[in-house]
Amino acid sequence: MNNKVDTIYNIWHSHNNYLGKKSVAPSTTDVAQYFANLFCPGDFYYYVIDSPTLTFDVVSPSTMKLLGIPPEEMSLPQLINIVHPDDMTFMMRCEDVVAYFLKHCIPPDKMIKYKISYCLRERTIHKGYRMFLLQTITMATTEDGALLKVFGCHTDITHITSVNNRKLSLIGLDGEPSYMDLDVFDENIFEHYEPFDLRGIVIESPYSKREIEIIKHLALGMTTDSIADKLCLSRNTVETHRKNLLKKSKCKNTVELVAQCIRYGYI
Repeated sequence: MNNKVDTIYNIWHSHNNYLGKKSVAPSTTDVAQYFANLFCPGDFYYYVIDSPTLTFDVVSPSTMKLLGIPPEEMSLPQLINIVHPDDMTFMMRCEDVVAYFLKHCIPPDKMIKYKISYCLRERTIHKGYRMFLLQTITMATTEDGALLKVFGCHTDITHITSVNNRKLSLIGLDGEPSYMDLDVFDENIFEHYEPFDLRGIVIESPYSKREIEIIKHLALGMTTDSIADKLCLSRNTVETHRKNLLKKSKCKNTVELVAQCIRYGYI
């Protein structure tokens, strides 16, 4: 391994009982169920990490197309090493904050109720460094909250934005509160945290459920007419939503709107 990989590993190991000590059999859970909580508006690859061994149980075939790495040869050190050197410090801070949050700010049974989201540049096989949206969800833990299996998905969003605001979002699933747009470089960030509490850091999405649906469809490149058909709405209703979204977000166009929502973890 190298210094970058060692540092990431040391961050994980520095949090007591963050990684499970004993590996369990590869999960037989269908990974397709996890995509219901993900947003993938571009080419993507996914994997399942066995946390005690820090190896992959599953790697999607698309790593060959995007990264030039056969899935059977993909390893966690390789994944860390394709991250842009200028983004490594941000990645380290994100992983440190995530580990603290999962171990100290929520009870063990809530760990599977959170999606972790932030952006990084990664080296691809044909197009150089591209902006990727990283999303991970805990699949399984021990009774006392040590990670056993983690599902991860990386989506190329360069066609939407090449700007990374270097913020982290901890997105609650099934009604859990979300903590958006966290500044991981804030030296006092841990002072805001209390066990099983994050008072003062919650940032609710400014958009309604219907508005989020429309933003997601816009991100997929759908037209007003196609969105109206998909959601069984009139064209005028969708057009009104689009105008209101731009006004509410203070964005100049829908591309800027989608990029903002991805960076802030709203979609």
